[in-house]
Amino acid sequence: MKFPAIWPWKRPRLTICIPAYRPNGFLERVLASVQEQSFRDFRVVISNDGGFERETFEPFRRMANVRIYHQRGRLGWVENANWLIRRVRTPYFAILPQDDTIEPDYYAALVDLLEKTPAAGSACTAIQTVGRPDEHIIRSKSVSGDLEARVRQVFGMSYAGVSFRAVNRTPPNLGDLTVPGNRFDNMFADSTWIMRQAIQGEMLYLDRPLYRKLYHGGNTHTSWLETPAKTLASAWMRYCQQMALYAARSVADEYQREAIFDLACERVFSRNSELRPLAVGTAFDAIWSQSELDLRQEGMKKMLRRSLMQRKGSCNAQEHLALNGDIRGEAGS
Repeated sequence: MKFPAIWPWKRPRLTICIPAYRPNGFLERVLASVQEQSFRDFRVVISNDGGFERETFEPFRRMANVRIYHQRGRLGWVENANWLIRRVRTPYFAILPQDDTIEPDYYAALVDLLEKTPAAGSACTAIQTVGRPDEHIIRSKSVSGDLEARVRQVFGMSYAGVSFRAVNRTPPNLGDLTVPGNRFDNMFADSTWIMRQAIQGEMLYLDRPLYRKLYHGGNTHTSWLETPAKTLASAWMRYCQQMALYAARSVADEYQREAIFDLACERVFSRNSELRPLAVGTAFDAIWSQSELDLRQEGMKKMLRRSLMQRKGSCNAQEHLALNGDIRGEAGS
């Protein structure tokens, strides 16, 4: 199927991608916050996943800088986001979830940071949570230096998908910055993406809560909290494996690859709450003994080495499966 272009004749500098699914009550809020931006050189593109509730989108169809596309079948949140990313033709782009809002200077601040820092590939701000009793600010930190340094910093970070909301410098190959899904209902996919951002360049962080994340019963991550222990543990292992494979593919030095695999294993099995969420550690303890975890750690390293050794060209079938979370090797069975 040939898709239409999603940018105007005069291309703006920024594409704001809104992957939407049953967005009743949310779109008006998010688009109002977008229209209040002091930065005006943007285009908003909305992908309605599965063609549901088309009438919901009608009030926004006539907005001059908004384009709406209805998918014929359900893509899921990862592929819906990727559908939008693959069609970006502007210097910068950002994903904006349908139920969040942004302060008026959000995009102005982030585009300005990127234009002043050519080595940077993305820029994000702190997030103010809304809609829960313990409202708080989710903070992150910048990732800087050469590729090896950036990879190490990402493996050592504790983050909650903050940079998933970043403004990104559009890479020459859009496939280099699509969101990697997995067979565990795409759990942790937004965090896996952070490694892909780090490979593209430095990640700038502005410690101002210019982004507002709304918590409600329909959040995608809400269902993750009810995931059975074995699924949660396996999803966490797969997520760290994907991060390791993306990082290892970006370096040529064998020593660096081994160091990356060690960092990935440390993130998977460490009891440091800064590296692994408490819920994941609880799941590990519930299903595996320490001896079983030791075996899985060694098995994970073997699988990562094998997937790279068998690579042909840029990415062979085995590695492609591993990157997309479909290998059930020693570490993830």
